[in-house]
Amino acid sequence: MNSLPPPDPSTRVAWQYAGFWVRFLARIGDNIVAIIYASPILVGGIFLIALGVQNCDTTNESIACTSGQIEWAPIGLGITALVVGVVFAIVIPIRWVAQSGAGAVSRRMRVRVVCRRTAQPIGTGRAVGRLLGSFVSGWVFYLGYLWMLWDSEKQTWHDKMVSSVVIRA
Repeated sequence: MNSLPPPDPSTRVAWQYAGFWVRFLARIGDNIVAIIYASPILVGGIFLIALGVQNCDTTNESIACTSGQIEWAPIGLGITALVVGVVFAIVIPIRWVAQSGAGAVSRRMRVRVVCRRTAQPIGTGRAVGRLLGSFVSGWVFYLGYLWMLWDSEKQTWHDKMVSSVVIRA
């Protein structure tokens, strides 16, 4: 297996690692932008599902449907649209991190995810690994996220898993 060359100390000295709150706000902002991009698909899916049950009997707090009142085609399309919308909202931030190291809000806040050794964007495979690793970081009382508070390179567990750092660019 090819190992990456050790980090170049001359480039790492110039890095300013991003702190907890700026990373938190940038990530929340990027996720909101991704949901906004995916919202037409999500809203369309909800509309199609509602269209499929429009002939059902409604009371104040419930919907009662018989099998003859349900239109299955729009419901199936609506569920498909919801799944596609959720996948789209997940893929967008992965693509941003993989290609440029930052989403729209992160760029505005001057925060980038880069390879610890090369200072280049981490690529798709490592961006997916970083996303999956973020779930691990949150499993034990968010200790993996808090790890950056005492780490010298401000790395979370998911940063360590894929050898990335988050810097102020």
